[in-house]
Amino acid sequence: MIIRFIIVLVLFCAPASYAFSADLYVSDDGSAAGYVTLAWPDVSGKSFVLEEKKGQVWQEVYEGPDRATTLSGLPNGTYGFRLTADQGTHAIEVSIQHHSLARAWLFFAVGAGMFLLLVGMLLVGTRKNTEA
Repeated sequence: MIIRFIIVLVLFCAPASYAFSADLYVSDDGSAAGYVTLAWPDVSGKSFVLEEKKGQVWQEVYEGPDRATTLSGLPNGTYGFRLTADQGTHAIEVSIQHHSLARAWLFFAVGAGMFLLLVGMLLVGTRKNTEA
């Protein structure tokens, strides 16, 4: 009884953006940027098929011998993926939530400010060198 309670507690406390498959997992979480890298290094087999759930249908997104793949250009939402290998099927669910537009503009403004500061310093330094 205690073991069941601990298992349920662990499942509820685990990150909501990932399913609970130890064989198929997110190895590079770019969920705030619209991409995710799924890996399956411990799954035995020579060929793998990765599928994405679209509605009620599974659509193939990768087939081959590699043990990881990156999916990019994903809009906000929750995505289900299924890996089929020699030893069975493994599934995972991933949530994508992009940075807010305000945060993106903040990053842009900071980068633009640093660029203008650098250009200003280069111009001042060049002017001092030509006067000397």
